[in-house]
Amino acid sequence: MAVLLSGLLGACGKHVDVPEARLAEGGKFPPLTLGSTSGNVISTTSYEGKLLVLNVWATWCPPCRREMPSLERLSRALDPKRFAVIGLSTDEDEILATEFLLQNHITFANFFDKSGKLAKQLGMKVYPETFLVAPDGTLLQRLPGLHEWDGQAMIAHLEDAYRRHRHEKMNDMKGHRQDK
Repeated sequence: MAVLLSGLLGACGKHVDVPEARLAEGGKFPPLTLGSTSGNVISTTSYEGKLLVLNVWATWCPPCRREMPSLERLSRALDPKRFAVIGLSTDEDEILATEFLLQNHITFANFFDKSGKLAKQLGMKVYPETFLVAPDGTLLQRLPGLHEWDGQAMIAHLEDAYRRHRHEKMNDMKGHRQDK
């Protein structure tokens, strides 16, 4: 509860138009087509099999800028075979966002949503907001606001979420085989 409260207090208050149906935890995470400044396009479905940490941010948001270094450290601390940390900037100016990433030595994959279409699809209410997506594409958790991503408690939380999800899927597969 303290993590959630601190996250809400560390969020930018920019109003975002929210669609009627907000993306719910436990439901399927929508496949998003992500574009980079280099012209590369990738879908979030390409991260299936890994626990995805998708951070939606913008340079105009002070908490977003403050949490980026800890996301960078998190991306380096996690096993890339099991986890992916990616960013989605909603800046209208991709050059400004790219300069911020370069100046702050942010190396994890970042993509751009300058039209705000993807942020709207995700039902963004505050910035930053991070989405934890299970290896099967299920939305595990929405984490609004500023977080310290590379702390031992957060890394343990992510590792536990990955293990718990893998364990549930293995049990589902065993139960399915026994039913036959």
